[in-house]
Amino acid sequence: MTYGNFDLRRGDHDGKPAQNKPPRWGGNDNPVLTVLNAETTAAFLGSSAALAVPEHVRKLQEDLVALGFSIVGKPDGGFGARTGWAVREFQIYASMNKVACVRPEKQGQLLLDQAGSPVKINNLDVYFDSSAAIVAQAGKAPSVTGSTISPVSYYVDSLQSVDNSGRYDGPISGVVNEKTRAAIEHWLDNDYRCPVVFEAWTMAQGARSNLAAAGCNIWADKDFTVGAPRVLVRDFTDYFEFPAGKNQSDYQSVGYYESSGFGGPNATKAHSWSPEAEMSVKNITGAEVNPAQLNTAALSTYRTVRVVAEAECFGRFDVLNAWDNALISAGPCHWTMGLFKNGKYGKGELVGFIAYLKNKSNEAFNKAFGNFGLYPIHDWGSSSLYSDEVKTYSGWVKLTNDTFVKGQDVHADTEFDELAKTKEEAHYLKTWHWFYRMSMSGRTLQDYKAAMWSMAKVRVTDILKKEVAFHVGATTVNSTLGKVFTSEKSVAILLRWHVFRPSHVVHDDFEKITPVIQQAINGTTGVNWSGAVSSWGDAHETALTEKLLAAAAVINSTITTSINFGANQPQGSVRTGRNTFVLEV
Repeated sequence: MTYGNFDLRRGDHDGKPAQNKPPRWGGNDNPVLTVLNAETTAAFLGSSAALAVPEHVRKLQEDLVALGFSIVGKPDGGFGARTGWAVREFQIYASMNKVACVRPEKQGQLLLDQAGSPVKINNLDVYFDSSAAIVAQAGKAPSVTGSTISPVSYYVDSLQSVDNSGRYDGPISGVVNEKTRAAIEHWLDNDYRCPVVFEAWTMAQGARSNLAAAGCNIWADKDFTVGAPRVLVRDFTDYFEFPAGKNQSDYQSVGYYESSGFGGPNATKAHSWSPEAEMSVKNITGAEVNPAQLNTAALSTYRTVRVVAEAECFGRFDVLNAWDNALISAGPCHWTMGLFKNGKYGKGELVGFIAYLKNKSNEAFNKAFGNFGLYPIHDWGSSSLYSDEVKTYSGWVKLTNDTFVKGQDVHADTEFDELAKTKEEAHYLKTWHWFYRMSMSGRTLQDYKAAMWSMAKVRVTDILKKEVAFHVGATTVNSTLGKVFTSEKSVAILLRWHVFRPSHVVHDDFEKITPVIQQAINGTTGVNWSGAVSSWGDAHETALTEKLLAAAAVINSTITTSINFGANQPQGSVRTGRNTFVLEV
């Protein structure tokens, strides 16, 4: 019986016979009294003649590490957060069509000395194994004379992609249920391994050079903490469809470790796929720029939002950030999964996007999140998502549990558990595997990218509806941001400011835009402000925009450079004239 036939889960442990502490297996304390024989049970009753008690949790941990799920950490017989993550990840990859398998000629062929280094025949004690835990220690495989293939690790070199002959069809739960136990046995019997492998390599002229120390099969955000090497992935699955020109049988760039803030995965333009992940006119509108149609609503909105995307993510769908207090961020407005404050994570706008995506394209949602067991707590349209005070959509996530039934459109609340907001639990979403899933969604899923852009337009719409009141002489003027600021440039500045500090733009108690309007009116000579707002012209817009840009730059200086994006491209930079902004609905 695998692991005593227990449904091992969080909180389980193997006990400590020396301290008369019985184990907890399957959520039940002291199960030995009913499962094990009397001689073994005596171990917890003080008999020196007792036999050793099985260590089901430790055996599970050792098996997971051998299969490549090293996120478990050092096996210790306690089913904690890391073991729960590893079980969830095993269930995820065991559900896929293709997995990694040790190549027949590599099974049991690696010799390591006690220090974990590859050796030839000598007098040292050696390990003789194909376990992921052993092979990953070996580092870079020796180069083959005359080969044009860039260097690889011993571990990646030992694997091949194969059809998964025993797909797991149970819930992604982190519980070692009967189907999970059967799947683990199948993987062990067939030499399967985790099919997505992350490694850290130093680069020379754009090519892999040397595998970093401890840089093979990295998982968690702190598993590898050196910033210079590039983190690459070797994906043996067929889960994401690779486009022409991107060779799935080679390593792909993902990012690097950023030590600032909390520390964790990060990506820049250098790690991005081009042109697939670019927020280009073609990728957004479906067509190249037509020089004769530069004033369309689609291009007007594009120029405006693209300025913000340039400041936030270099205008790339696969440039993510998981190193600061925002857990993980993505998208043209770089929505955050949740901000850490007062010892725990709070709601984040990225969850609002996940709910929006689920509403817009259930297929893309499942591909990016649902198939991995991640759901928003509140669906799109719920009042719990929207904050009218700051005009944002924020929420938190839940994970599928062992009662989740696949294949249903509607699920009961009992089929999920809210992800705990502590660092220990929430940092599951900072792993390199989650970072890669979101990165690949931004590279390969068109509906995912389209929903991100559409969500940005929702934000613009909400901002421009904000009511404002200011004075022209003795007259109080009541208007909206959308009627006061009407150029692409001014709307882009408003959007950038709102992304950085929403309350500054739209919160009644903290907004800083009304004083900017008042400064433009009071401080600009030669411009007549007494006419109706709808009659204001280019001179009014110029004065408003100059004051707005100056004020925004004090809060966040990135707007001063990003505002010029597009100047050397066919669509041009944001237009400055009155009424040049036209929102694409």
